[in-house]
Order: sequence, then C-alpha cells, then structure tokens
Amino acid sequence: MRWGKRKTSASLLAGVALAACASTPAEQAVQPLALCQTMVSGDTQLELRITNRGATLDDLCACYVQIEAGLDEETRADNHALMTKIIEMRDGTGLSTEDVAELMENDRDGSLYGFTEERMKRGAQPVEDAMSKARRDPASCRAS
Repeated sequence: MRWGKRKTSASLLAGVALAACASTPAEQAVQPLALCQTMVSGDTQLELRITNRGATLDDLCACYVQIEAGLDEETRADNHALMTKIIEMRDGTGLSTEDVAELMENDRDGSLYGFTEERMKRGAQPVEDAMSKARRDPASCRAS
C-alpha cells in the first residue's frame, strides 16, 4: 500500500516538474540575419563603406549569414556576443558600429567590455569576412 502511494507521489512530482519546464520560456536562438540587420541598421558610416563598392547592407547581411553558418561553436558564440555588445553600446549613443568596435579594441584585457583582444578578433572576423565578400562580390551573397 505504501509503495503505491510513493509511486503516485513520485509520478505527480515528475508531472509537476515537467509542466513547470514546459511553461518556462525557452531562450530564443540567435537569428543571424536579424542580428546582422540590427547591428547595421541606422549606421550611415557602415552603409557608406559598403555602398561605395556597389553593395548594400542587405548584401552584407546575406554574406554574414553564409559565413556564420560555417562557424565553429566557440567562434559563433564569441561573434554573437560581440555583435550583441556592439548593439547595446551603440544604442542611444550616436556612435557608429566602428566607433564602438574601436572602444572595445582599446580594452585589450577585456576589463571594461568583457572581450579580450583574442576574443574580440575571433568574434569580429566573421563580420570582417562578410564585409569583404559583400564589397568584392555582392551577387554571390544574394544568390544563396
């Protein structure tokens, strides 16, 4: 008799725990295109750097999505964290993406912004690669 009650209690507890987990909002996965679009939106300096070669910010983000898809997990995590930090630091300041990146680069040990020189380089490389690709051959990014 006791075992039956314990079994029922254990089943109820498990059910309650599962229900609680199911109702907890899951952390949303980073959407690379949306992340890129947020980072570049309203940045006229960045737009000029891209458009003077015949590309658009949409081309840049399309190239970024292609490059981001091939990243290893560590690079992807650093890249997403860096882009998110740049967006946070840029919002409401009037600074460009490049201005913020320069501030962060000057924080070589990561004590101010949380990105050591190595982590900054690793996180920034996919964006740099996307910019180069967009300026060099924007059509290749649009084709995907």
